[in-house]
Amino acid sequence: MKSGLLNEFFLGVRTSPLGDVLASGYDCILALVVASVFVLFGAYLYLVPNSLTDSRRRSLPPGPRGYPIVGNLFDLSNSEKVRVKVREWHQKYGDVFYTKIGGTDYIWLSSPKAVKDLMDKKSGIYSSRPYLPLAQDVASGKSRQLFMAYGPEWRNLRKHSHALLNLNASKQYMPVQDFESKVVLNDLLTQPEEYYTINRRYSTSVIMLVAYGHRIPSFSDPMITKIFSVLEHLSLVMAPGAWVVETLPALAKLPQWMVGNWRRWGEKAFAHDSNIYLNFWETLKQQVKAGTANNCFCKDFYLADPARNGINDLLAAYTCGGLVEAGSETTATTINNWMLAMVLNPDIMKKGQEEIDRVVGPNRLPQWDDEPSLPYVRAMIKETLRWRPVNKYGMYHSSVEDDWYQDYFIPKDSVVVLNWWAIHNDPRRYKDPDAFDPSRYLNHPLSAAEYMNVADANDRDHFTYGAGRRACPGVHVAEKSLFIIISRVLWGFNIGKKRAADGSFIEPTTKMMEGFLSVPEPFDCKITVRSPAREKHIRDVFKKSQAEGLHYRS
Repeated sequence: MKSGLLNEFFLGVRTSPLGDVLASGYDCILALVVASVFVLFGAYLYLVPNSLTDSRRRSLPPGPRGYPIVGNLFDLSNSEKVRVKVREWHQKYGDVFYTKIGGTDYIWLSSPKAVKDLMDKKSGIYSSRPYLPLAQDVASGKSRQLFMAYGPEWRNLRKHSHALLNLNASKQYMPVQDFESKVVLNDLLTQPEEYYTINRRYSTSVIMLVAYGHRIPSFSDPMITKIFSVLEHLSLVMAPGAWVVETLPALAKLPQWMVGNWRRWGEKAFAHDSNIYLNFWETLKQQVKAGTANNCFCKDFYLADPARNGINDLLAAYTCGGLVEAGSETTATTINNWMLAMVLNPDIMKKGQEEIDRVVGPNRLPQWDDEPSLPYVRAMIKETLRWRPVNKYGMYHSSVEDDWYQDYFIPKDSVVVLNWWAIHNDPRRYKDPDAFDPSRYLNHPLSAAEYMNVADANDRDHFTYGAGRRACPGVHVAEKSLFIIISRVLWGFNIGKKRAADGSFIEPTTKMMEGFLSVPEPFDCKITVRSPAREKHIRDVFKKSQAEGLHYRS
């Protein structure tokens, strides 16, 4: 009965004037929905590359299926899981695989051969960087060399960087590293529990002396606070998928409130960072004019008259600041990861100490000339950079034109990743790749810089310093910083597990800090001097170095 009454009611509504209005409204809504679907679909086809508009994309490398629109964003947004994911994908999909975030294609090069074939042999195509409207255009004022597209401006800056950081030029900075390493040894005697910040101060002070001739005497120095505030901004813009305009650059044309107010954030970051770097640069210029500037990269850079080569003050300031960005936290990260490896592997630490004792003896510190005679120590450094490369994602390049590789299509503007987590942990190359084992490199007598240029990429030691034209220009400085501090700490100290109140050993955490870099979380460890005689020697050489002061040229 009720059903019949309802049917009669709705029939009356449909046949009434009100029914005509409602039907018309329904038709309008339906038309709007259909039109919206077509608009969104058209926008998707326009903004997001797809095989419907480009049939070549059916030949993209294999890879994990993602979600519509966002692609593999959720797979890559957790920085702690990325290095595990990319290893799994390498084993499943092969040496070249594909992912996508939003409208951005990612091509992951996961073997030495793929890296050599593309980043080295086709460097004219694969030496650029992805277009990043936030990271480069706004937050860096188009002046950060790290994010700069490949072209005349980048080549001009790179030429100066290479001239002032090549192997011969790097030797002038050795007194800086020698001096600061002695400070580290003394600090470890007096406050070993502060090892984490001791290492961070060391790496930051070394690179500040190399770049600006300015020393960082303690981790509470106001200048180190400024540097790490810039690094915090840099870390925030470098994580894949963190900002929608970086994965769908076309959205940068929309009102910023629709896409996270990214421009306002970038402008604040640029105002903050550029103020710091321009102040550093202007101070350096005044010191050069007054004849008080210490010998350093920026002094030589300024005396080369960058303005004459089309490099304005902002570009110059970011070129010098970029050196600090590249060399501060990355070197400290490597040293702290090495210390973690020593805590976890006491037998390996003892092997390194035995080699140093045999070559150097107990009465002096390791010196630069000892390096060729310390193959196990050198292997430790290589293994640290293999075991935990400096960031969690790999090194990003960008393709400037469409290309084909092994029957795979690589679209223009793809993000092409040097997938070092997969390469460094490939069981075909490394037995038990998760283990820390320096003996892998005892037959690798060359430096990392020399291995970057070997003909057979399979002979390379590791890929942490990059590849192709965008390989790290500061590799020589970085290698020397790592050798002198690691060899001397091994000479002077034991690094082991801390004991709890009940006498049991405390297992150190192996987690990394959140963010882009492979920074280890501070871990429990016990650092003790190896003998009273070595303690006395450390104190004596420290006291002497302080009395003599720092001399910048070797």
